[in-house]
Amino acid sequence: MKKLIAILTIAAILGSSATFARDATVNNKKVMEAFKKEFVGASDVSWYTTADKYVAKFTIKSSKVTAHFDREGNLLATSRYITDSDLPLNVITRLMKKFPDQKIHNVVEYESEGATTYVITLESDTHWTVLKAASSGGLSTLKKLRKA
Repeated sequence: MKKLIAILTIAAILGSSATFARDATVNNKKVMEAFKKEFVGASDVSWYTTADKYVAKFTIKSSKVTAHFDREGNLLATSRYITDSDLPLNVITRLMKKFPDQKIHNVVEYESEGATTYVITLESDTHWTVLKAASSGGLSTLKKLRKA
């Protein structure tokens, strides 16, 4: 679980930061082979590197996807924006029960180590609520922000 949280944190940092080097091509054959094998049909690929990871941002089947690879070409995690209708039924049901006065603003699906986690931003008239949901339906609140 700690590893998943660390990967999700890294994914959030990588997704929101422009301080990483951006490469037009990747000079790591293992990473490129793994990417081409895993994401056949990907387009508009942009690569970013950190000291120990490669990050690809691309489009596949009309979805914007981010994939994280280690230097050995192992896929560590993926993330993509999805719609609320793509959430598992048990997650939707739990959201409706616990937060009936809020609507879903956006959903990011994270996959790492065979586990799928969702970060869901809910909106009400007065605040935003950011939740983490497991595919099993478990919910935990990450942040609650007041609207200005």
